Amino acid sequence: MKTDSKKIILSVLLLGTFSGCSLLISDSMIKGIHQKLDTNHDGYIDYSEYLADSNANMKDVKSEAKDRGMSVEAYQKWDFNRADSDGNGKISPQELINLARREL
Repeated sequence: MKTDSKKIILSVLLLGTFSGCSLLISDSMIKGIHQKLDTNHDGYIDYSEYLADSNANMKDVKSEAKDRGMSVEAYQKWDFNRADSDGNGKISPQELINLARREL
């Protein structure tokens, strides 16, 4: 998958840019995205790894935060917590898959 395609999918999944759109995305694609974001390769995306990607997409983050009436920091925390369904401070591949199934 091209880097631009990954960026679009990451935006869809983690920034909620296209919430409500119906896109076909496979579990293996989501796992690949998870691996890309898991920069320390521990099997999870922690908040600092999420922020690194979020900060790289700051224009979208600012827009989403503004649309929701939130500060950027509050939006980022809220967005991360949408995926971290068990509240342990890290996102597993299955949690990312679950988010995609809920949001797409």
